[in-house]
Amino acid sequence: MDKAIGIFGGAFDPIHYGHLRLALDFLQILNLSEVRFVPCKSPVHKDANIATPEQRLALLNLAIQNMPQFCIDDREIKRDTPSYMIETVKSLRADYPNTSLCLLLGSDAFLGLDQWKDWQQLLDYVHIVVGLRAGTPFLLNEVLSQFLAEKQEDTTDLEQKLNGSIYIQNISQLAISASDIRSQIAAHLNVRFLLPDSVYDYIKQHQLYGYTHDI
Repeated sequence: MDKAIGIFGGAFDPIHYGHLRLALDFLQILNLSEVRFVPCKSPVHKDANIATPEQRLALLNLAIQNMPQFCIDDREIKRDTPSYMIETVKSLRADYPNTSLCLLLGSDAFLGLDQWKDWQQLLDYVHIVVGLRAGTPFLLNEVLSQFLAEKQEDTTDLEQKLNGSIYIQNISQLAISASDIRSQIAAHLNVRFLLPDSVYDYIKQHQLYGYTHDI
């Protein structure tokens, strides 16, 4: 069986080092062939994006241009329907019928998984890999605790089947949030070192997130 593919969805508004480090940890620890960044057109469970889909794609391109094992998958942006992950994984499974697919989630995203559309069907198409940062609380509700208890397996079995399992993986996830970056930019604070210089330069050039100047 081919090496597994990682699927990393989100608004990426903007893409930052927290996203990139998480993706790199998953790539290396799980020995993935690639990580596909899947930006949503409009997040269903969050406030509307501030940057346009085209701008967020441009930021992603700048952020991953020197990482050949990272790529952008724009199927959600091209789709006319809302950005439901279940539709995305169905589409990816059709494209990769014989490859193990891993939906990569931070622990915060997994804690809200039971609010997603048809969330229990995700494992019909992919594995779910949850990244835990040391010292971060991971308090599951009863529904997700039962789901994890039934489906959790060891990552050594990752490529032995195409989908159906949940894996918990310790990672060096950085405590950086896109919403905090946007707030700092709007307050005229310098956010360099929270995201790639090329991304920050684009934000300044196009005056995204209320940028006018740095302090």
